[in-house]
Amino acid sequence: MLCTEHLEQFDREGHLLLSDLIPNDTVDQAEIAMWQTMGMEADEPSSWDSVRRPFLSNFYIENMSNENRIELFGVTNPDLLACCTQEYRLILKQLADRSPSIPHCKSEEPDGVWAMNQFPTDDEWRVPPPHLDGFSRDLRLDPGTFRVSSLTYLTDANSHQGTTVIFPEGPERIREFRRKNPDFSNHVRAIRSIFHKIELGEPLEIVAKKGDVLFFHHLLPHTGSFNNGKTPRFAIRFMCLCYDCRPWQKRGEWNIWMP
Repeated sequence: MLCTEHLEQFDREGHLLLSDLIPNDTVDQAEIAMWQTMGMEADEPSSWDSVRRPFLSNFYIENMSNENRIELFGVTNPDLLACCTQEYRLILKQLADRSPSIPHCKSEEPDGVWAMNQFPTDDEWRVPPPHLDGFSRDLRLDPGTFRVSSLTYLTDANSHQGTTVIFPEGPERIREFRRKNPDFSNHVRAIRSIFHKIELGEPLEIVAKKGDVLFFHHLLPHTGSFNNGKTPRFAIRFMCLCYDCRPWQKRGEWNIWMP
């Protein structure tokens, strides 16, 4: 279980990176399953150009060529779902329980996986503008868009190799702005549009190992980055089919699981 210092950091800075939360054998099997799901060979870079969907699979594929990123929505491979371990769920519940007023999923386990796989590129490393999750939807900051979400790394994310970039001073800067401007819009997209005025503070590149989990709450500004390494960076979030998660619809019937 988390200590008081961890919980206070999560509230204040919007994130918590826990190392080795997913056991090595579990994450190793999940990485193998990811390669198989995409029909690629880990030691054959020529096979990384496109997803070759396995027979009878029905997940959604999005290939963002401008970022050399492939995302899969609604993968139900049991080896990937196994990353939702009991230890992971205990941490998730402890963090989520700190915001009981925020609407959330009633299911204790997800139904599928959202794969977020960043492939190597020769383009210059860069960091796209930060965002808050929910900016593309008609979602409100109060009481909050979600209690806690997470990113589970199936491979190492070394510096400039598909890392997540966060702004740990951002949550407090956003809270301060809203206190001083109580009549400002409650929409997530509105607050994102004035990030340049709020001054979110210095960015922090999250360097992670396979098996690490980055937990974050709804006020953490964050973004992805390009992968200038030699191998893909695999990471997953979890998905849900329930009605309570419909505000977080991603593709078809699949929604982001928001415990």
